[in-house]
Order: sequence, then structure tokens, then C-alpha cells
Amino acid sequence: MLSVAVLAGCAQPDPDASASAPATASGTGPAAPPVTVTVPADRHRVGDVIVLTVVNGGAAPLYADDLRTDCSPVLLERREGGTWTRYDNCGVERASAVVTWAPGERREIRLDTAGGNFSAPPLLAGVHRIAFGFRWSPTPEGAVTEWVHSSEFRIG
Repeated sequence: MLSVAVLAGCAQPDPDASASAPATASGTGPAAPPVTVTVPADRHRVGDVIVLTVVNGGAAPLYADDLRTDCSPVLLERREGGTWTRYDNCGVERASAVVTWAPGERREIRLDTAGGNFSAPPLLAGVHRIAFGFRWSPTPEGAVTEWVHSSEFRIG
């Protein structure tokens, strides 16, 4: 793998995100199966590896693209006032890959907050959450039709 510098524009406000943190996906996917994102601790230190779990609790597969925060399929968001800023940064030079969650599948994802993918802009202390964007069909790649968020947690 070839590492590249992360551009300062990678942390972007999320115009669609509110200050609330729903636990399951909204929308009209196949029977709107429940999708959950869980972060087991409510406090982490800057530099910690955050271990989280994404579960497809429904009867249909779901699809997500990687190359988001720390080159994973999830986004780390930080609350700034009443808005959420997304850390959509992956310092790897490769094409995005589609990640499939089978019905009932549970995946553990590790975000290394001390890793090179958080070098610019620096990961700041504060209130954070995990956002997981996905779709119900494998194509079109890059499309997100549903969002689900973890509960809020503190870094720092």
C-alpha cells in the first residue's frame, strides 16, 4: 500500500446530520431491516483504537464502500456546536471497495485514532459518533441511501 498525505479538506461539516443519534437506519429499504452501530465505551483517549460493531439485523444484504475514516466503511463525526463534522479521510491510494454485510452479519471495525490517516486535520478531543452509510443494492458504487449513527461518545 502507498500512503499519501490526507488533505485538510477531509473534515467536512455534515449538512444532513442533526444533533440526535438514532440507533437504527431510517428509510424504505427491504422491510427496513434494523442496522446498528455500537461503540462499547463512552470515553476514549486521543490515540486510542476505537473498536466498534456494525450489525445487519435484517433479512437482506447491505452494501457500503470503504475508504472512509481510517480506510473503513464508517465515518467518525465530531460535534461542533449544533453540527457534525465528518472525518472522511483515508490515506491510501487505491480504488474504493464494496463491503457486503450478509443478513444477520456482525462486523467489528477498528479505528486507529493515532494512525497516519488522522494526521491532517488532527483528531480533536470532543463529542463524537460513528456514522454508517449504506445501500440495499451493490450498485451504483459510491451511493448511500441510508444512514445510521452510534450513540455519542467522548474522545479526550
